Amino acid sequence: MTDHKDQFLDILEKNIGIILKISRAYTTIAQDREDLINDITLELWKSFKSFNGNSKISTWVYRVALNTAMNYKRGKKHDSLFFSINEFKKDDSFPWLIEQDNSSDIEVLYQCINELNEINKAIILLYLDGNSHDEISDITGISRTNVGTRISRIKEQIKNLVVTKN
Repeated sequence: MTDHKDQFLDILEKNIGIILKISRAYTTIAQDREDLINDITLELWKSFKSFNGNSKISTWVYRVALNTAMNYKRGKKHDSLFFSINEFKKDDSFPWLIEQDNSSDIEVLYQCINELNEINKAIILLYLDGNSHDEISDITGISRTNVGTRISRIKEQIKNLVVTKN
């Protein structure tokens, strides 16, 4: 049993960044974030014995964490999405984000991302975290082609929302 526990703790330590990013993206209040981290950790532990290695460990962690976060978010409708600007890949993200370094623009961006449905939030989070289309497909269960299409549509949706908010 100790070996099983040590193995789980090692996986948790190596993938804590995923859990922290997802919990930060789906909560705004520190206490809610702590609760979500605990919920994700519990769900990972409960599903650890059934993890059979058919996917990368990080893919399994993302899948469990995102599903837990989406379920948690449904129970906390009053929360809004929070993204740290440091999470964005500036080299290929939204050009208007790079061109304008205004905190009110960043707030608009947060508001726009918060208006996305749960699966689109997950997709854009995974994309902004540098996951490939194949990895996003594995994690979300959406086909690779559909992932690419959705990312393009999500970017366009955010751009359109920014225009209506300005």
